Amino acid sequence: MTKDEFKQFCLENNLRYKKDECGDPISPSRRGLKTDQLYWTGTKDIGVYAERATKKKFTFLKKKILDTGARMNQDGDLDGTFHVTKDQALKIAQVLGCFKNNMSEESRDKMSKLAKERWYSDA
Repeated sequence: MTKDEFKQFCLENNLRYKKDECGDPISPSRRGLKTDQLYWTGTKDIGVYAERATKKKFTFLKKKILDTGARMNQDGDLDGTFHVTKDQALKIAQVLGCFKNNMSEESRDKMSKLAKERWYSDA
């Protein structure tokens, strides 16, 4: 999988997308410690990084991730990395909170228009 294919995968599946400090593509989470992410590995697999504040919380999260069929890559006390397929990545994205909100583009435009009207009104 190339970087462009990873980006396309994120866009097609409504996943957050940005580049990390090194310029590599990731899909960051908004849950947990906000360090969880799906990341580009340069192989056909997608990488998963997950971290929690306590060993108990990480053990619970690790079990959820492994139950999707993920393969453990590195296992630490409070964090770990995994390799997954695209289908498994979507299940894990749900657990980690990597999806964007499900608001339609039409609703987003309507809300933006209303906010601008309120902001620029003379009232």
